Amino acid sequence: MEVEIDVNINFKTMNVIFILIGLVILLIVVNIAAIWMTRKGLTRDDNNNMIPDILEEKFTDLKEDVSIRVERVGEEMKDVVKAVKEVGNQIGDIPKAATGRTRPGRKPKK
Repeated sequence: MEVEIDVNINFKTMNVIFILIGLVILLIVVNIAAIWMTRKGLTRDDNNNMIPDILEEKFTDLKEDVSIRVERVGEEMKDVVKAVKEVGNQIGDIPKAATGRTRPGRKPKK
């Protein structure tokens, strides 16, 4: 009596487990390195939260830059929506122009 085992599922599961173990080990090593560098005086950590102050400053700068970019993208999206609405309003004029009707608009001044 032979039992067939789907080897592909086992390899996929093992790969995921190895990746997760690798990430956990990497995080532990980074944390130990940060603690060691702080103890040796290579980095400053004034508030003792185990995050070097230089990283906190960089993150704050990055956060400000991203918020500015998000605002600019929002403004541009509003402009695009406005332009698309205008195109939608004007698209109805194409069939009229194809039939030979005159263009609607202001009457010419005399």
